[in-house]
Amino acid sequence: MSSTVSRATSLRASGATTVRWREAPLVLACAIVAYSALALGYIDRTPIWQNPDEPAHYNYIEQVADTGTLPVLQQGDWNTALLDRLKNGRLQPTDSVASIRYEGWQPPLYYVLAAPLFRLSEREPVEQQVNTLRLFGAALGALTLIAGYFVAREVLAPSLAAAVPVAMVGVPMFSAVSSSISADALGNLLAAVLVLVLLRTLALQRVDARRASALGALVALGVLAKLALAIFVPIGLAVVMYRATRKLRCALAFVGVGAAVGTPWMIHQVTSYGLTDPLATARHAIVTDQPRFPGLTPEYVSSFVTISFHSFWAQFGWMGIVAPDRLYWAWGALCVLAVLGLLLHLRSPRWQPRWLLLGATIIGAWLAYLGYNVTFQQPQGRYLFTALAPLAVFLVVGWAAWVPPRLRGPVSLALSFALVALNAYALLRVLGPGFLGVTSS
Repeated sequence: MSSTVSRATSLRASGATTVRWREAPLVLACAIVAYSALALGYIDRTPIWQNPDEPAHYNYIEQVADTGTLPVLQQGDWNTALLDRLKNGRLQPTDSVASIRYEGWQPPLYYVLAAPLFRLSEREPVEQQVNTLRLFGAALGALTLIAGYFVAREVLAPSLAAAVPVAMVGVPMFSAVSSSISADALGNLLAAVLVLVLLRTLALQRVDARRASALGALVALGVLAKLALAIFVPIGLAVVMYRATRKLRCALAFVGVGAAVGTPWMIHQVTSYGLTDPLATARHAIVTDQPRFPGLTPEYVSSFVTISFHSFWAQFGWMGIVAPDRLYWAWGALCVLAVLGLLLHLRSPRWQPRWLLLGATIIGAWLAYLGYNVTFQQPQGRYLFTALAPLAVFLVVGWAAWVPPRLRGPVSLALSFALVALNAYALLRVLGPGFLGVTSS
């Protein structure tokens, strides 16, 4: 095709004979059921504290629930020897995870929302408390799938849009991370909601100051859930400026309301860490013992790309449980198929704003990921899940580009459900055996 506009139009119109608009919600329901079963499996088969940073997130929630105050990162919150014993399932009877508090610098929204659940279960054994909080994350993951479906409906035909949440379920690490105690689950949900709201804003004839203010508040809430969502500050401002008739007024409303929503937390940060370190970057470097960026070498680039890809799809526990190579080859082949479909069939594009928005979200997530990794050595592909809904859209579009219109719906759904099957395999044959012999308390 000669343009993205014409191609996108055909993709929106194709596949109606296979999955009518009335049937697409049924596919979404199937995706949620499959996800729920997988999430419960990950909760059940993952030993306590064997998700990344889980005890640190738990302790943050506990402090908010018990004292109504936010923690402050300080010396002793990171204990390398204790963490090594925990990761290896070798905690001693005298060990306590209460001292693992290195996530205390994080934005507070997830922890504030999780605190009431902690209070409700605080008389239960710690294992039950952990499972309750994991279920909260799993529920946020289910809502992310719904938001992802509606993101897809803004740009795709119902038959193709139905495949997008299924493809999201097909990413094992999305299920695993959502089924853990982590602020990522709320961050991923708000990221998908922001993409949806911004797409619908682009569809408006104009944006007024009231709409710009609401967008600013929503972006600020996203940042209060996960700092990685700061990518939506420039993206949201660009959307406001594109559609606003009174650009300066709307831009000021967007920025002003967003700043007002974030001010209470920023006051806490400044009073805790100082005016020159509001995000606790310097304090974080002193308190934690994380590996630093070693410099750009061919060996580092190769390792970074490999680990990022592996940990986007399936690298469980504290990054210690790796899937067999054949699974990564299968996931890689499906990615290459989608990328080639996009490259071969979307030549000489005349980009529509909504596709630019999806692309900007993916690029922004990558830039944030790379920026973090030039300070700390943290190649964890799960950090890219802030763009999971747009990534799933492009994955489905790339697959659909290879086949005639009447086959696009069934082919995309078949490949998406194949990913779900691989997720189930990863749960049963990779994560489960990987945790054999690991017991933590």
